[in-house]
Amino acid sequence: MAGVLDALASYVTNMLTEMAKEEVSMLIGVSDGIRDLSIKLGDLKNFLADADRRNITDESVRGWVGELKRAMYLATDIVDLCQLKAMEQRPSKDMGCLNPLLFCMRNPLHSHDIGTRIKALNKELDSICERGNKFKFAKLEVYQDMKMTRSLATDRKTDSLLERSGIVGEKIEEDTRALVEVLTSEEGSDKTGRHMVVAIVGVGGIGKTTLGKKVFNDEAIKGKFTKKIWLSITQDFTDVELLSTAITAAGGDQPGGGGTRDRALLVDSLKNAIEDKKFFLVLDDMWGADAWNKLLMTPFGYGGLGSRVLITTRSETVARNMKAAHCHHVDKLGREDAWSLLKNQVLTTEENGHEVDVLKEIGLQIVENCDGLPLAIKVMGGLLCSKEKSQFAWEDVLNDDI
Repeated sequence: MAGVLDALASYVTNMLTEMAKEEVSMLIGVSDGIRDLSIKLGDLKNFLADADRRNITDESVRGWVGELKRAMYLATDIVDLCQLKAMEQRPSKDMGCLNPLLFCMRNPLHSHDIGTRIKALNKELDSICERGNKFKFAKLEVYQDMKMTRSLATDRKTDSLLERSGIVGEKIEEDTRALVEVLTSEEGSDKTGRHMVVAIVGVGGIGKTTLGKKVFNDEAIKGKFTKKIWLSITQDFTDVELLSTAITAAGGDQPGGGGTRDRALLVDSLKNAIEDKKFFLVLDDMWGADAWNKLLMTPFGYGGLGSRVLITTRSETVARNMKAAHCHHVDKLGREDAWSLLKNQVLTTEENGHEVDVLKEIGLQIVENCDGLPLAIKVMGGLLCSKEKSQFAWEDVLNDDI
């Protein structure tokens, strides 16, 4: 348990820190949030070491560990979101040294989203720390070998990190083609003929956002719609913030004269930016239907004929409440694709491909424990990177109480 979560905490903490430290002065407010995030994750990581040492099996402790794991996944989402946005707008392949977090912070649309996510996660970690205090864990720093993981994380280029974080194999290509076909079809618009909602549904960490981004960047989509808009929906959004973000993403003008805090004026500005334009809107990470049904649906209803809305969500209920005409369920990775993703994570050079191939049998057992979830496989890959490429070392990871 502690070994894997320790690896995840180290991975997230060091990626965020490295991505921000080059120009911290540019990240006023956000840099403090990242620093707080790093400290809290470090403290919680040490608590995990004591929990593992004491072999605690109490259900309440297991629940607390589950909450911590979810918070770490949310932190990983912040890193991945920066990677995706930076890759989407990268002008050339020569920008291998691009710092994705700095890229997002320079863009007002992205910086608000990332900053809000960091603030919300810090609040959640405060709550987790408070609940953890009742277990009286000691801060034991027993996982010294994780220093290797930290060193490795800082050496990796962000391009490679993004490539290794996604779904691999033919399956994602098939899913992309299927969704693009549905979205570009002339059938399926609502009764007004103006837009159709399509949903990508799947559990956390399975690659919904990665699939959504591939669809968003598909050439057929680019040629079919006048406007493409990507909105990440945080759980604690406000109407004003979401409307303002949507206006900017749609290329519209914010209302003047103090109207940026007036909901009615913001709705009108968004309507003007969208009116009669054939748009493709992605609403990423929808936890409820209100953001669409009670806020965005009205102004986006003025869009042109054949407009499309794509949502990613963990909940089938959200898809139904948004009257999705088509639901695409993201399947877990098959054994071979899961192994391919793990292998890509572990490989550091082409030369050591053979020594990883001979470990395939135990590698398949490791990915089976990840239940086909790309994010879980990525975390395991990060842990294995710090280990010797040997049967004994990999068996040690396999037998860890995850």
